Amino acid sequence: MIAFIQACGLYSYDHGGSAKILRSLLAAGHPPVLSINTYFSTTPGSLIGNELQLPLRPGFGHLEFTRLHQTLTLLDGTYRGQFEKKLRRALAEHRIKLVHLLANTYSVVPVHNVVSQLGIPYVLSIHDDLEYVTGGHLLIKQMTAHIGSAWREARAAFVISEELGREYSRRYGAREYRIVTDGLKCVADAPRRRPEKSLRLYFMGLFHNSYAPNLRAVLDALKVVRSQHPDWEITVTCRCSAISAPVHADDVPVRVLPFAPEAEVERDLLSADLLYQPMPFQAHALSFSRFSMSTKMITYLGSGLPIFFHGPDDAAACKLLARNEAAAICTTLDPEEIAKCLLDAAAQREIIVHRALALARSQFLLADQQRRFWEPILQAL
Repeated sequence: MIAFIQACGLYSYDHGGSAKILRSLLAAGHPPVLSINTYFSTTPGSLIGNELQLPLRPGFGHLEFTRLHQTLTLLDGTYRGQFEKKLRRALAEHRIKLVHLLANTYSVVPVHNVVSQLGIPYVLSIHDDLEYVTGGHLLIKQMTAHIGSAWREARAAFVISEELGREYSRRYGAREYRIVTDGLKCVADAPRRRPEKSLRLYFMGLFHNSYAPNLRAVLDALKVVRSQHPDWEITVTCRCSAISAPVHADDVPVRVLPFAPEAEVERDLLSADLLYQPMPFQAHALSFSRFSMSTKMITYLGSGLPIFFHGPDDAAACKLLARNEAAAICTTLDPEEIAKCLLDAAAQREIIVHRALALARSQFLLADQQRRFWEPILQAL
């Protein structure tokens, strides 16, 4: 049996792109898999379906999301020994022959330690720069030491973007890696028909706090568009549970919906005109923009609707979309300039979508992602 170990539940829709990617990869034929969720808010010791809840440490409710969070990260080290004992027991009990480790929290330290001591072969996936997603963690030096060793020693390494693979090879040593991300079961045959006087912007997925300036600027830009086209239907829908951007009384209508399965997102797209993909401009989030490749982008690419990318021009997603001319791209927070970009996107939607669909078919079909992922794993068993 193979153990997938990560700090998220595979079947939770509020854990962002990583869970979605893993669900997609597990949709292929494969040897038996046990998922081990190490996130601190899980129920200790419970087995939900084929997922074992094995939290690294106790959680402290809302305090985890306050200024005390940084201090609480010290508890990761305090409970490390207890967690390692439980993990050894779980790996033995389920006769684990290989481990897939997603490096997204401090759990990379005890997991790497245990599999190295037990001599269990492992493969490594990296969906975001570990130094960024654990920013402010007081045990960051431990994490970077272990991720460096894991990067060099893993039987296979999977990264979400070419930029991330190159960066980790620079930091931790050159090695072969494969780019694996979310995939599409099907791609729209052609651009979806949309009303001429309609600009309904749609966002889905986790709304990071760093997106707030982007969305606020877009809302100001949409007021400019509304002043120029008062007879248009202009709205914003965010399928993300909550947004941190302020919404003003004179803004266009903004609707915030809870997280939902992929099937419900597909229904949302029936009443959308433009798909919003922000990436942060702030200096502290540069490594997020430069190395991450949002899974929402892949869903967007195959949808038959145009993408509106809003973020820095050195973002990994921006480079890919610009290279393939597969999105309308806006690299500023100036509302007047954003308004022009939005109107250009509406005017050029047909050609943007045709190029996006071509990119989806060439690089993001699910069967291709699954093959790239499972080939080295099967060889390592």
